[in-house]
Amino acid sequence: MHSVNDYANLEPTLRVPDLKQALYDADPLFLTSTVVSLHGEEHKRKRRVVQSLFTREFFRQYQNRVFPLALDETLAPVVAAGRGDLGTFSYRVLVNLVADAAGLDRDHTEAQTDRMLEIITKLGKAPTIGQMLSGSIDEARAEIQEALDLFKVSFYEHSAARRRALIAKKAEDPSVDLPRDMLVCMLQAFDGEIEEDQLVRDTAFFILAGAFTQANALQNTMWEILTWCSAHPETRAELLTDPATLQKFIWESLRLHPASPVARRKALCPMDLPDGASVDEEEIVDVNIGTGNRDNSVFGDDAATFNPYRELPRRVPLYGATFGAGAHACVGRILAAGMPMAVAGDEEGETEYGTLYLVVQALLEAGIEFDPDEAPVIDESTERKHFESFPFVLRQGQA
Repeated sequence: MHSVNDYANLEPTLRVPDLKQALYDADPLFLTSTVVSLHGEEHKRKRRVVQSLFTREFFRQYQNRVFPLALDETLAPVVAAGRGDLGTFSYRVLVNLVADAAGLDRDHTEAQTDRMLEIITKLGKAPTIGQMLSGSIDEARAEIQEALDLFKVSFYEHSAARRRALIAKKAEDPSVDLPRDMLVCMLQAFDGEIEEDQLVRDTAFFILAGAFTQANALQNTMWEILTWCSAHPETRAELLTDPATLQKFIWESLRLHPASPVARRKALCPMDLPDGASVDEEEIVDVNIGTGNRDNSVFGDDAATFNPYRELPRRVPLYGATFGAGAHACVGRILAAGMPMAVAGDEEGETEYGTLYLVVQALLEAGIEFDPDEAPVIDESTERKHFESFPFVLRQGQA
């Protein structure tokens, strides 16, 4: 195994075409056959289908028109109660947005949301199964398969059937409007070509990637912001009035807590890496994004600490290499994290702030604080930073 730890070599290594995704090899049931793990022409074709949905028009539609409705619906009962758990809240607010974008037909009932959360919780073991520090891998795999079976019968089958009927109608009548979602894109590209269970896995991956990673990012971001504001209480007013400053806080948290701290690759042939190291065929190359994002030579002597006001070299984003690079760079970056404030927006005045920004802003406006009687509990079973619980209280009207 070879490790790449310095920031300068993270992205160049991730762009090497003969390094194949190997992070999810411990999960043979689910992720290894989805776009996140495929390689070569097979990967390029499926990624093009995914990217065909992720246009700036799509980002703006979901961020500015669809997502606010889901946010208001989820926030209202929490505001009424004056408290909640950020883990539960995060998944609830994101799951309906992601399900709509994926193309899952639902009645938007609380029971359906709970069922989707149950599925995502079990599927969430897939990306972390290779970094498990405790627990049974066999039990985790069994839960992943159970979740896929439940997802198929509860959400996928009837949603795919309706879209197949619409696609057939459109073939006869071009005026028929199709939903703008991932399931339509996948069926148009692959229906009849790949097995049905693979379409199920591809759709489930879209749900997992959108809800699981963003929910975890939201919890880490609020942890960092509330910790900072405890030491610098005057900052809360600035975060509520200056979008660029709030974005810096979010991006700094993303730098410190990347969804995938390690991008693991396998060499398909002998090669020399950008850092000068030589590796053999089948050798594992770990690109340590979490370590590189804390490189003192780039992010300063305090690189390991949360400091959203840090000055960075030109062309180094405050979130570092968190969203990856090359063939497997995150296609949902703009939807989650937005565009830099200096270049965001257009003549219509629409700005891609990102969904994380919208949720954090709403929680700050509602007066979110740590629960003084119950501290957050970090999940110690994995190397990634997850929370078992994150109690909070709302003190609406406080700045």
